[in-house]
Amino acid sequence: MSTDVAASILFGDLRDAYDKQHMRVDTLRTAAGKLEAQFLVSVRDRATRRNSSVSEKERQAHDELRRLLNQTRQRLAEELQHLQWIRRRHNMAIINRKAHNRFLSGMDDKVARAERTLSLLTTTFLANTEAVKANISLVLDTVLSQNLFAYIDATGVSVETAKRYTSAVQKWQARINSLVTGKTSETRMAGVLLVKHTALQSPQLLSENVAKWTTSLLGVLGKAEVMPVLIATLQTLLAFIDAVRDVPMFYRDIISAQVPRMNQAILAMVDKNPDLMSQVLEVLDRSATWFPTLFRPSIDKAEALCLRLLDGSDMRNSPELCEQAAKCLAALSLAGGKITAEERWFQCAQQAMGTIQQCIDHMMCTGSDAGEPAQQFALPLLADDFAVSIPQAADRISAMTEVLIALLTQPTHVDIPVPVDGILGIASRLAMVPVRAGSSKNARSEYDLIPLLTPQIQRASIRIMAVLAIALGSHMQPYLSAVARAVTAINTRQVVSPALNVALHCLLQLYIERYGYGFVMHLPYDLVVSTADDICVQQKTKAAKVTMTASESAPSSKKRGGNGKSRGPNTFGVIESAQATHIHWDDTVLAALKTVLALLQHTPTVFTSALRTRVDSQVLTLLMLFAIGGMEMPFASRQSDAPHRALLYRCLEASILSPDPWQKAILPHAVSAFSAGLADPSTAVRDVCAEALVTIDPIIHSRLPAQL
Repeated sequence: MSTDVAASILFGDLRDAYDKQHMRVDTLRTAAGKLEAQFLVSVRDRATRRNSSVSEKERQAHDELRRLLNQTRQRLAEELQHLQWIRRRHNMAIINRKAHNRFLSGMDDKVARAERTLSLLTTTFLANTEAVKANISLVLDTVLSQNLFAYIDATGVSVETAKRYTSAVQKWQARINSLVTGKTSETRMAGVLLVKHTALQSPQLLSENVAKWTTSLLGVLGKAEVMPVLIATLQTLLAFIDAVRDVPMFYRDIISAQVPRMNQAILAMVDKNPDLMSQVLEVLDRSATWFPTLFRPSIDKAEALCLRLLDGSDMRNSPELCEQAAKCLAALSLAGGKITAEERWFQCAQQAMGTIQQCIDHMMCTGSDAGEPAQQFALPLLADDFAVSIPQAADRISAMTEVLIALLTQPTHVDIPVPVDGILGIASRLAMVPVRAGSSKNARSEYDLIPLLTPQIQRASIRIMAVLAIALGSHMQPYLSAVARAVTAINTRQVVSPALNVALHCLLQLYIERYGYGFVMHLPYDLVVSTADDICVQQKTKAAKVTMTASESAPSSKKRGGNGKSRGPNTFGVIESAQATHIHWDDTVLAALKTVLALLQHTPTVFTSALRTRVDSQVLTLLMLFAIGGMEMPFASRQSDAPHRALLYRCLEASILSPDPWQKAILPHAVSAFSAGLADPSTAVRDVCAEALVTIDPIIHSRLPAQL
């Protein structure tokens, strides 16, 4: 039964019930009127006669008449309530029927409009190859902006409109299928894009045609195509596989049958189209992660492809591509194969560490520390010329670092035993490479290249230690002393590198926030002092003295002093300009401020009283210079100093919340600084100052303010 027929039947039943109830109420109202008239006659008759003259039979008849009248009135009230309920239902049915008719009319109009649009696109704008070339942008915009495929199996649509719409959708499917297998690259590009957006808009069309579309797309990959068509085909295939990978009904027909074929086609295609390496690595990474069992036949070829990018030759030119290759290699390590996923992951980590150790030995011109050579990846040998091989070894270290990072951050479906000792030992050896080269007694010419590569090598060590903290969490606590020793070796700063200093401060901030005193207790105090020194950025400059002779001085140079004595004219007057402070913010200062903030928040007692006083004075001085405008900054620094000001205010707030008992109170100066910060042009700075004033408000006593 259709919805409109059911609504009509319901409306008719309510109308009949309303009429019957209204008739019943009228009957009861008439009966009540007659009973009232009889009761009134009986009352008048009894009023004109004496009680002794009224017989018992008349009295009983009068009482019965009263009872019937009350009963009729009560029944009439109940029927009136029921009549009102039916009337409300009847009125609601009228409103709903009108709304349903409007809805049916609107749905018909929408479906008819979608049918006309699809027919126009199919027969006119996609009629032939020339029309496709000229109108593909318009067709794509129309499909993306209008939900043309949302009315399949829609309810409340007339039969004729539904038939026309279904016919238009079938013609559209036939046309885009023919475009995918077209003769020109333009038509195939249009077909691939239209298939993708049609499937994304209609899950029903995707489920009905995914097998045919996947086969057609794999056929496109096997042809000699232009780059845009191949990229669009890979993206469409990835979207289809992602959409159906969790649906059991598609596993046998689509996943099991098409995914191995797709892997083989992609690996065969990358040799002919090396510019597609990024897209190929993305598809292989997803395929190995989603279907590790189905990927096993392609593991060896995919691993060889990844190692070809991780030999260090592309590390400087394409770092993003090397990162993708490392992630793909990490996904392959969990696919298993002849050995279990745990053993394959551990083997991959050992090979990455062995390759890094080989590069370190090559740079230091030493042999391996262990008796047996460590496991290594099958990579090309380094060059014979040390001027080429040492930078190549540094690039290979960076590539293998990406592999270790990908292995440690890759989600796993099994428990993996992580060789923390070995990974941390590699990080420590990388941190010590510049120190060993600088303190070596051998005057080897190879060591002259080490200072050039020190930032790259030590940044690799910093990244390994950072990812260990992120991946292992509290499991790193037994190894904090080794991390502190490696950080101390990096902090020797034999080579001045702003990027290395920023990375070191970020590592310190990470470990301080995660482990607090457990990490700081292993750090030497000189490292804390150097961190505090990195926030000292002001340099005072003084203008040259300007002298004037008496003739050049003002005519009113003879003045009377405050004690009544006159002052004679000066032969020479000296004008000395006030000292100006030159500020130059950089990323190192910002990173150092974050590290100082972490120390103040998590380990405030690590500062001595003298160092704490110096830090607070530096922070207050910079904030006051900001407030009074007594500093000179380069234009670039003036445009980007808001994060620095916000960090300065946060450091000041953290210092107040964790005060030094042997230090004079800075609370009055801090309140003045925060109040001045409420007028800062930056919204972030104003929010920090307002939050700080709310935080320190309970500390300030209204009758006993803090003393200097």
